[in-house]
Amino acid sequence: MRKLLVPVLALAAVLAVVGVAFGANTYKVHKAGTTAKGKGSIAKPIPTGIVLGFQVGESDPTKRGTVIEKYAIGAEGIVANPKGAPKCAFDELNDPGPVPAKCNKARVGGGLVKNAAGPSNDQSLSHSSPCNLKLDLYNTGSGMVIHLDSQSKPPPPGGFDSDEVGCLLPIDGRHSINGKFVKTKIAGKPASDFRFTVPENLKHPAPGVDNSIRESVNNILLKTKVVKGKRVGFYNKVGCKGNKRTTRATFTTEQTATAAPATFSATKQSKC
Repeated sequence: MRKLLVPVLALAAVLAVVGVAFGANTYKVHKAGTTAKGKGSIAKPIPTGIVLGFQVGESDPTKRGTVIEKYAIGAEGIVANPKGAPKCAFDELNDPGPVPAKCNKARVGGGLVKNAAGPSNDQSLSHSSPCNLKLDLYNTGSGMVIHLDSQSKPPPPGGFDSDEVGCLLPIDGRHSINGKFVKTKIAGKPASDFRFTVPENLKHPAPGVDNSIRESVNNILLKTKVVKGKRVGFYNKVGCKGNKRTTRATFTTEQTATAAPATFSATKQSKC
């Protein structure tokens, strides 16, 4: 572990005897959209890139939210088609060392994840540190690997509002999450939920420390291939009800000594 981690662990130990009242998380989908025009249909899908962004906060704005363990993210009439596209296995993206060159073609997008890291028994932002991670998405053939990296940079000097990458915790090198696509329906239309579970080393990168997400913005590229003479995308539009498309994110909190897991959803309407 890096030396920068020591102050966080010391802070967690000091605050271990402090009793703190917990509030409730707040959830918002704040970015949703596609890069291609048209509604598309199952018979005539339209390849598209997509933008997905969500925020997690606390009813008390001076606190960070509690830790989220499971996610499901998808949009009405937006279906993933990862088969046949360049892919890379999770194990290859989760091993120590640089990302293998052969995985470069499997990269389908990226973005930024903003977290707040602090003592597990104290949610106050004043006792938390910003932890911003570069995010890269890679196709596995059945889902995507979320690859996260602080690039060994210190916490951003701009604080929680900064878009610079950097974190006090040792989340650099290989920290990946393996997610899968699940067929579902959103607003009555076919959709692909991207579902994943956050591993312990990202939820709690050090003993007594929580790493709570605050915002995630994902830009998935327009990637196409030709199948039986038709051009299809990694993501495709296959329909939309009315003029607005519903994007949905579902969050499940982790189980703690004092609280059972709970599931919440947030949606956003965007142009079809």
